Amino acid sequence: MFTEQQEKWLKRVEELFFKLGIKSITMDDVARELGISKKTLYAFVESKDDLVSKVMDRHITHQCKEDEALHAESTDAVDEMVRVIKQIMADLGQMKPNVVHEMQKYHRDVWERINDFQQSYILNMVRENIEWGRRDGLYRLDFDLETVARFYIAGAMSIFDERYFPKPPYTFDILFKEFIVNYLHSVVSEKGMSILKEKLRHDTNF
Repeated sequence: MFTEQQEKWLKRVEELFFKLGIKSITMDDVARELGISKKTLYAFVESKDDLVSKVMDRHITHQCKEDEALHAESTDAVDEMVRVIKQIMADLGQMKPNVVHEMQKYHRDVWERINDFQQSYILNMVRENIEWGRRDGLYRLDFDLETVARFYIAGAMSIFDERYFPKPPYTFDILFKEFIVNYLHSVVSEKGMSILKEKLRHDTNF
């Protein structure tokens, strides 16, 4: 979708947005940071909104690839979710709290695309993780898979709602960790719980 050079540009712009916020970054700032002229920048994107959209396209594509690699490396369903915690905590830990608010207010179409991504790709990943955990006896059988998978999506998106979790004192990375750990406690079997406790006990990131 993007050339190698464009990928580098978008990755750098994403880092700027996460660190400084979206609204405060001008197109002049972007061109200067990338070491290109505004003419070159506008040959790639039509507007700042288009830039934000392309940054999110690259982010989603990259996340899908990371998720596939993470799944391939995981030993079981619980291990996969613990890896998800660490991966997303690392991403959210770099994000300035007002980035989400600015996206919701000034780039609504992009925010809706994130919601659509959660409702399709991520929802399917959660379904598959639950099925995997059940096959191995790590997750309970006495709950409705589809309902709980959708609870997961709703809960994950709620951490961005400042009506419930104002920033400060809450931070996205810590909220996400607490959310998934509590989610796992609600779905694991006795066998799964022992594996979860062992992983949390020995992982220094927790």
